[in-house]
Amino acid sequence: MQVTLVQFAPVWEDRAASRARLEVLLAPTGAAGPRGATPHSTAALEPGWIILPEMALSGFTPCVAAATWDAADYDFFSALAQAKNSWITVGAAREGRNVALLFDPKGTLVSAYAKRHLFSHSGEQLHYQAGQERATCRIGDLRVGQAICYDLRFPYHFWPDAAEVDVFCVIAAWPARRSEHWKTLLRARAIENQAWVVGVNRRGSEPVDGASPLEYSGDSCVIDPLGRVVLDSGSTEGSFTCEVDPEAARSWRLGFPALRDRLE
Repeated sequence: MQVTLVQFAPVWEDRAASRARLEVLLAPTGAAGPRGATPHSTAALEPGWIILPEMALSGFTPCVAAATWDAADYDFFSALAQAKNSWITVGAAREGRNVALLFDPKGTLVSAYAKRHLFSHSGEQLHYQAGQERATCRIGDLRVGQAICYDLRFPYHFWPDAAEVDVFCVIAAWPARRSEHWKTLLRARAIENQAWVVGVNRRGSEPVDGASPLEYSGDSCVIDPLGRVVLDSGSTEGSFTCEVDPEAARSWRLGFPALRDRLE
């Protein structure tokens, strides 16, 4: 399946302005991208899977109201999924939780995974409720496990579903100051679970009370089940596509069945 990573800078707490930015980024014309990517085009996205960052329309805000979608936001992504004939994973707030929403190619909202590990270092738990359950889903031929940002630091979140998952999807608002952690942990999750890992992070900056703005470097990437980087978006803003083959994970597990030796 063709997977498109949308790496961009949301407009702080302005969902309508962020939607307008996405309309430009996801237009059929696009420049050549970073290593491993193919230029964005309508053909490259049909059928496919489009993935956007955590809280993609508002930025990682403590203001639940600013991050919570209204009808116009849902309608936008429903229409986009239909226009692109693609699945879409996108971060938002829903019912007081930080969630990853999944739309199918008909524009129907089919899944909402709520982030389990809230980032207490920034006080996220003071504003949002934690999710309680892991979530897997089917996206075409792909069996997908879901995670949001800080979940990435906790390998036990991924282990229980690893044997049944082809790809783990991690959407994030991961600061540039810890970018090496982001890249290292994505590769680690791929290697230890013998699965593809797709990590989609944001660009730009956000205001921080009484401090310098928080910078985001992007570094969205696709890692294969052997831990090799097959797409690296670097700090480029845009949308970039590569192929994810579920058979690569399944055949690697058969040839090197490390998961059967994992202890509970």
